[in-house]
Amino acid sequence: MGGDERHAIEQWIDGVLPLQPSSYDSEAGKPLLDDTQKNAQRKRKFSETPVAQPNAQKRPRCERSVNALPCPGSFRNDISLPPSLARSASNRQSFNPIRVKAQLATATPKVVLWNENMSPGCDAALRLLVFLTSDDNAYWGADMGGIKKISNTSNRYATQLRSEGSWVMDVARPLLDLAIDDLPLESWNVYTESVGSKYMPRHTAKDAFNCKLDLVVGLPKIPWVRKYKQAGADIFGRDLSHVDHPYTGKRIIGLGVEVKASDGNLVEAQVQLAGWMASLVSWGFASRCDASGNAGNVCIPPPMVGCTVIGQDWKFYIVYGIAGASNQLSEVRVWGPLSDLNGQATRKRHTAALAKTLRRVMQYIRGSYAEQLFSLLTQRH
Repeated sequence: MGGDERHAIEQWIDGVLPLQPSSYDSEAGKPLLDDTQKNAQRKRKFSETPVAQPNAQKRPRCERSVNALPCPGSFRNDISLPPSLARSASNRQSFNPIRVKAQLATATPKVVLWNENMSPGCDAALRLLVFLTSDDNAYWGADMGGIKKISNTSNRYATQLRSEGSWVMDVARPLLDLAIDDLPLESWNVYTESVGSKYMPRHTAKDAFNCKLDLVVGLPKIPWVRKYKQAGADIFGRDLSHVDHPYTGKRIIGLGVEVKASDGNLVEAQVQLAGWMASLVSWGFASRCDASGNAGNVCIPPPMVGCTVIGQDWKFYIVYGIAGASNQLSEVRVWGPLSDLNGQATRKRHTAALAKTLRRVMQYIRGSYAEQLFSLLTQRH
């Protein structure tokens, strides 16, 4: 190759290479924009968006701003929730027990908190109060070791301001079990279980009161197997309580207990107890084998006892249904709180007195209540 040709080629190379910039550094043979630089650019880019400004000192939360994007977890006002979901969301955000109490009084059936100074309008409720206040427990020797333990735990939890769950599991339920003692009954925790929708009181055609309850006392199957068989416990679709659950839905339920911590709201507890127990009464009326007759016969389900527990303070109520036209349920009354029965789990002697009252309730469930209810369920056999 001649000198002129070599010179021409070198000039052509010098003119072309500047138009083809390399993505690699001529010195080290690596990208001009290394990983560190690229990451820094990406971080700056993301930090400019309004949704990612973390604060290590607190949880992220949604805040309304003119320029901010909607929070991914927030609810839109234009979303229509099913009635059950809408009601549960309302309960969490703006539950007003006074309002709910008023709504229950106009529900179907009506659910009314009946003052103890008013006549209950039900002879069976009066007879039950007489039974519960009679002093026939002199022969029953309460477990004083258990009484002392419950009393000490209750006093400690009141000082420590313990949560509702602690009161349920360490005070209320042990006290129920102590009162049950040797009777063929059991206590069950039913807080996570729902009430069957057909038994709920309804404020409107689409809006029902699905109240939750903490503890119940019921009849286990083994000691009552013959009675359960006569009541059709093995029949498909046969409800033996108002609870929508494969276990407790097949068990007869009696006493209901709603528990709150020491700083709990009594009206809220009363509303929850009233709504839940009203569903139990509705089930009783709906499950009668023979609904004919008058209000004085066995076709009316027997009254039951309910309790609200606010820390150490126990209040008792008698819950019963009032029959209207055609002997159908028209109203549920929650009579109380009854000062003759109320008690406290404070000092040992007070806790022992409370245990004796609960023992009378258990004796009623074991005796007259179970007898009348099984008779009502098996009347046509």
